[in-house]
Amino acid sequence: MVGRTEHFVQLINTYCLDVESILAQLASSIDLPEVDFSKLAALAAEVTERSSCIGAEHVRLACVDLMQACEQMQKQKFLPALDWTKTEFTQTQNKLQVLVQMERRIMRLEAKQKN
Repeated sequence: MVGRTEHFVQLINTYCLDVESILAQLASSIDLPEVDFSKLAALAAEVTERSSCIGAEHVRLACVDLMQACEQMQKQKFLPALDWTKTEFTQTQNKLQVLVQMERRIMRLEAKQKN
């Protein structure tokens, strides 16, 4: 049980760190004089894939607008889509952190019961 719980906690932490990093890359890349929309689309697709794997449906749905803005090469559409994706990610991250805290409490209680 502890091994599975630790794996769950690690999976969530990895997801959050990775998506946070990708969102930062998206934000910095859109401000460049020459915007590489194909690179942005690839990064958005990565967030979509990672979010799908962990069940972060709201983040995945927000990424659809990001990818559409990239396909249309429209910076004006990309920026609000990025803001929406960041908002959805922050809300999802907060919920996931509550789950992590709960899992850690359960692990501590189980360890105490064994002693």
